[in-house]
Amino acid sequence: MTALSLTLLIVTSSLFATGLIGTFLPIIPGTFLIWLGIFIHKLFLGDTSVSWTFIIVATALTFLAHALDYLCNFWGAKRFGASWQGGLGAVLGGVLGIFLFNIIGLIIGPIAGVIIVEFIRNRNIHQATKAGLGTIVGGIVAFIAKFTITCIMIIEFYISLFF
Repeated sequence: MTALSLTLLIVTSSLFATGLIGTFLPIIPGTFLIWLGIFIHKLFLGDTSVSWTFIIVATALTFLAHALDYLCNFWGAKRFGASWQGGLGAVLGGVLGIFLFNIIGLIIGPIAGVIIVEFIRNRNIHQATKAGLGTIVGGIVAFIAKFTITCIMIIEFYISLFF
């Protein structure tokens, strides 16, 4: 193992560790950091790194992981009785929340979005808060899925690299 490959393995592993922490702390873009580590390793080491097919699959998994935040919020709201408009309110609340209120907006935004839309649709407080609870459940499902995706990406990277 050359000095460059060892250095890049340390950098990649550091990005992986930070990315795993990022799956628990939404302020850190965990899945993206893991993808970045894989991409940097490939960029500098070329054929001695993972394949380009692996990079493409890792890219698709990264996009999927980010989309899951919004899709699971929609699913959770719908599963707990929200209208399709309420589910859309959860998604828009998440998008607006992250831009307007940073990390807390990512958590509170979908809940507020679905509750506001359900109130506008003349739902009572019980129905609206139940739909809001659904976004929390959806967020938990998204977290589990994203954590699983990040672990798969890391494990497959090391398997592809060393075996």
